[in-house]
Amino acid sequence: MLDSPRYGFTKIVVNDLDAEFAFYRAVLGRVERTRYEFDTLAEILMTSPGGTDQSLGLLHFKGKPAPTPGSSVLGFQTADIEDTVRRAEEAGGTVTEPPKEIPEVGVKVAFVQDPEGHVLELVEQL
Repeated sequence: MLDSPRYGFTKIVVNDLDAEFAFYRAVLGRVERTRYEFDTLAEILMTSPGGTDQSLGLLHFKGKPAPTPGSSVLGFQTADIEDTVRRAEEAGGTVTEPPKEIPEVGVKVAFVQDPEGHVLELVEQL
């Protein structure tokens, strides 16, 4: 169990998931570790060819254009997602997607924005 949220991963929000994956595969040798498809988003988590690191995720929010290039998603793992979301709101953040269980992946996920609009993805293991 985690004592406090810890940095976990970085994702790039993209418009064309498959084209971006092809780029990172061709340029950096990344391979697909996992691909998820949900109502509001789709993502590919990439790793090294040996499978030893996750390194980078590509995220596409369906029906929404990707933000200006250079934007990213900061991932934090937490033992109590509701408490972390509450603290984000109290500190001036905005909840864009409240905590939601995704049992097929074994996690609960929420998205919040910091006061300047940077996206944080909060993940709690079920």
